[in-house]
Amino acid sequence: MKSSIILKEVRAAIEEWARLHNVETSLIDVKHTGMGSIVHVLVVARKGFENWPWYERHDSLFDFLNAKVDRTGSDVFISRLSPMTEEEYEKYEGVEA
Repeated sequence: MKSSIILKEVRAAIEEWARLHNVETSLIDVKHTGMGSIVHVLVVARKGFENWPWYERHDSLFDFLNAKVDRTGSDVFISRLSPMTEEEYEKYEGVEA
């Protein structure tokens, strides 16, 4: 499957998850790593993550993406998933991994 199709599927699933959880996103970044169907995902929320612990929002989004995108037979592997508030993003965006 072409990487552009994979990226669109993952992005659409993130948008659906955000609607279902009343999360107002300010940034959704889905990048193909260049290897197979491996992607990195960054979701920054303007509203909706304030009182939601990081591990719970991460697990909720990860489980949703695995269930939603894997059903298409695309074998997407999410090697990095970062759901952040805008404040977290501003604090960590310049930090090298």
